[in-house]
Amino acid sequence: MVNYGGISCWVDIDNSAAMEYDIRTFEDQRIVTCWIASEVGKSFSVSWRNSFLPAPTAGHVFMDGNECGGRVLYGPSTVCAKHEGVTDTRTVKPFVFAPLALTDDDAFLGDSSNHRKLGCIEVAIYPVQIFGLVPVVANSSTLSEIKVHERSKKSVTQQIRLAEPRMLAVPQNAVAHRFTGPPLVTFVFKYRPLDILRASGIIPPPLPPLQLKRKPEAASLPYAEPPSEEDDLSDAEEIRVLREKLYALEAKRARKTRVKEEEENIPPNTAGWSRKKAKLSVN
Repeated sequence: MVNYGGISCWVDIDNSAAMEYDIRTFEDQRIVTCWIASEVGKSFSVSWRNSFLPAPTAGHVFMDGNECGGRVLYGPSTVCAKHEGVTDTRTVKPFVFAPLALTDDDAFLGDSSNHRKLGCIEVAIYPVQIFGLVPVVANSSTLSEIKVHERSKKSVTQQIRLAEPRMLAVPQNAVAHRFTGPPLVTFVFKYRPLDILRASGIIPPPLPPLQLKRKPEAASLPYAEPPSEEDDLSDAEEIRVLREKLYALEAKRARKTRVKEEEENIPPNTAGWSRKKAKLSVN
C-alpha cells in the first residue's frame, strides 16, 4: 500500500493486494504515484483507510479519467473503505481490466487529449461535511469501450471496463456530503501489463532459477571378487616364509655386529699372537 499524511491506499486484484513499484510523492501537489501490474480479465477493487485524521473524509474514484463514485469515512478507524465497482441500491458492476480497442481510422489519430489519463486509477481524498444518509442514485458511469489509434497507444494496451452486475448482500445507502477543502491527497495507480513494466525497467527481471550443485558421482571402481579360502591359505604361507627369512637376516646381522665388537676389544699383543697362530695353523 501507499501512504500519505495518515491515509493509506491500495488496489486488490482478484482479492490479493497488488505490489506497487516506483512509488513517488509530490509534496507540492499532494500526489502519490506508483505502478501496478494488470492482467486482462481480472477484476479489482480500490481500498483506503484513515489512520488518525480527526475528521470525516470522502474518497472519490476515477478510472481512466472517468468519475466512478466513492466512499465516506467518518473518522480515523481500522475499518477501510472498499470500492469495487459502479453501484446502485442492490447491484454492483465490478471493475475489470480489458484490452484496449485499437483502430487504424485516422479520425482517432489526434484524439489524445481525452485519453490523457488512460491507464490510471485515481483516488482523491477530500475533507467533507456529512449531512446524513440518502437513497443511492445510480451512477451514470458506464466505462464504455475506448478506441485509440494504433499509432498513438504507446505503452497503454488495456483499459478498465465494467463486468456483469451481481447482487449485493445488503442494499446500500449513500452519504450526503460536501467538500470543505481541496484534496488532502490524490493516489494515482498507473497500471500496465507485467511484461511492459519489465521491459521499461520499472519491475526488475525475475531471478534466474536456483541452480543446485549436483553431488559428485561415485567413481566407478573395477569389481573385485572376494578372496577364497585357498587364497587365504597361500597368503598365510607366504607371510610365514617371509617372516622366517626376516628372522634369519636379523640373526645374521646380529652375529656380524657381535664379532666386530669382540675384535675391537682384543689387546694389541693378543691380536698379533692370534694372527700368527692363525697363519701357522694354515701351514
